[in-house]
Amino acid sequence: MGGVALLVIGNSPATLLPFIVGTLEDGFNLNKQTTGSVVSTELIAMSLSAIFFGSLVNKINISISSIVGSFAVISGYFICAFINEIEILRLVRAVSGVGSGLLIATGHRVLSASDNPERSYAAFTFLVSITGACFLFLAGMVAEEGGYSSLFKTFGFTFLIIFPLTLFAKTKLDSDINQQPGKSNPSKNKLFLIIILGVIFFAIPSGGMWAFVERLGVEIGISQYEIGKVIAYSLLVGVLAPVLVWFLGDRFGRKRPIIICLIIIIISLIYILKSMNFSSYLVGNITWNFAYMVTVIFVLAAAARLSPDGKLASWLNASTLLSQASAPIFFGLILTNLSFPNLLPYLLVSICLSLFCIFLTKNQLDK
Repeated sequence: MGGVALLVIGNSPATLLPFIVGTLEDGFNLNKQTTGSVVSTELIAMSLSAIFFGSLVNKINISISSIVGSFAVISGYFICAFINEIEILRLVRAVSGVGSGLLIATGHRVLSASDNPERSYAAFTFLVSITGACFLFLAGMVAEEGGYSSLFKTFGFTFLIIFPLTLFAKTKLDSDINQQPGKSNPSKNKLFLIIILGVIFFAIPSGGMWAFVERLGVEIGISQYEIGKVIAYSLLVGVLAPVLVWFLGDRFGRKRPIIICLIIIIISLIYILKSMNFSSYLVGNITWNFAYMVTVIFVLAAAARLSPDGKLASWLNASTLLSQASAPIFFGLILTNLSFPNLLPYLLVSICLSLFCIFLTKNQLDK
């Protein structure tokens, strides 16, 4: 539970991205390009921090990293609630992002050391879906009524309540602190690179769409309250993803489910951006989120099997965040001059490249 709590708090800026983007854009009267650059600053800080601390994962003191990282993230939310200058807010979010990266590296070390990483990451995704759905129900109402200040305060109080759970990570992990990392060799390094590239191509469209999914709903003509409910519904249905993986385990391997889910994501994005109505927004978000959750679980489980010390899982999380950081800038630039349906060709090319990388792994993901 402690490792799961670390990842929930550490990944919270990415999980809650739609309403952070929306409230900052409205609260500071920003265009989409500027908003994208602000949130990207935090995601870049998160990813670089996760890469750095992930490389030092065997030297990290779990207790200290849990406290320091959580303090940086939670205090960052509270401080931002009282900031009226966008550049100061950008700086605070960057510092908070470093704390998030520390929590991500620590959390992956805990879960990757487990005996059954499929079930460990399924449990993580399950709790993220439950807490995220409940929180986004609330966030939609808070954002509509109180703007970014009330939203950041709500974030801070929520993760302050979750924080004590992170302290349980130290007992479990301290007993495993001397585990040996996997041996490095050229073929394994090549495989790691292919997997990381596949995740990057998968994360760019996912991160960009997630960042602007609230704005997409607004453009369609949906209220923020209804948007919050749609996103929450998609996360609640996403709860079925870890339940499914929990029971399936590696019975059908990992490569085959990942390929199927990437195809589902392609179909979902086409449906959302071609139809541009409430029904496509609801159904497309639900199927996209479900397939996304299944993909993430199997990819992280494969990473844990290939790298039990948690390094690869941490690097993959960081690669996802780095892609999500660049995506809002790229998407914001496009959306400043064009409409949402114009994103579709870029999304499809990126996911197809991800599929190509998965095929290149041959049967390595199933070992």
